[in-house]
Amino acid sequence: MIIDPEGHELDALLARLPAVHQCSVVEVGCGDGRLTRRYSQHVGSVLAIDPGELAVAAFRSEGVPANVELRAIPIDRLELSDESVHVVLFSWAL
Repeated sequence: MIIDPEGHELDALLARLPAVHQCSVVEVGCGDGRLTRRYSQHVGSVLAIDPGELAVAAFRSEGVPANVELRAIPIDRLELSDESVHVVLFSWAL
């Protein structure tokens, strides 16, 4: 569920992203992708992860943007080098 229907969180997020159109983002706890779809239009690439198979299936069912890679994986199993991403987002996830 999106708790920010007017987009205030998204606006604040976009204002803080470096070189927005070229940055690579990892989103931890992407859920069904509602927020991911909105901000993916403003960044270079997104690796969206969520440990929940059902959440990832819901995301896929609504379509995954071309610049988004979606994985059903817990954060402690994600292996990335420090230089591979510009921003890590962790919002409204437990």
